[in-house]
Amino acid sequence: MKTKSKICLITIPFACILLFFTSCHSDKKDMTVLPTTPLYDTLGWFIQGATGQVSGQGTKMIDDPDNEGQQIQAGRLAIRTVVNKALGVIASDNRLAVYFPTLLAEVGNGNTTGLAHLLNSFTDFVQTAVSKQDVYTGPDMKTVHNHATFARFGSTEHPTSDKKDFDIFVGDVAQAATELNVPVSVINQLGALLYTTEGDIASDAD
Repeated sequence: MKTKSKICLITIPFACILLFFTSCHSDKKDMTVLPTTPLYDTLGWFIQGATGQVSGQGTKMIDDPDNEGQQIQAGRLAIRTVVNKALGVIASDNRLAVYFPTLLAEVGNGNTTGLAHLLNSFTDFVQTAVSKQDVYTGPDMKTVHNHATFARFGSTEHPTSDKKDFDIFVGDVAQAATELNVPVSVINQLGALLYTTEGDIASDAD
């Protein structure tokens, strides 16, 4: 690294959030600033052992424990860890099984391709919402939670979900985070984030 390389911090209006991970070169300014937020930083801080300063820990690049030789943002790793755990809880929750017949059938037959895709896309979605980084490129939530527009969700008998089942879903995610010892304050923030999507996912939402 050049001696003139440094971490550049800027402030986002209204949020007053410190950003980092920018290298400033002597010959030209080739700046790559990754957005972050207090929640994303907290998640990254937590997954690294919850020691030291919190600011900037969300976008810090660390070794990916599931992919040897690769690195991952600490905040994304934390989100992926919670999402992976949550998918296991949701898959075993018979109350929600009617919404995932295709996925459950695939996994039952030893095919985990769809599960891996769901893990990645769900992680992307949460990372985008939490960090403000534009990494989710999939369909909107209303589209993928209606059997008429996304065949992998539900069935003709159960084409859409309702508020009661959405509450169960959020509860399952909270259970997964709790089992991972995520602080209650962070779980509450994740829950509040998920509820911003209720209007698109629950057909009877106000």
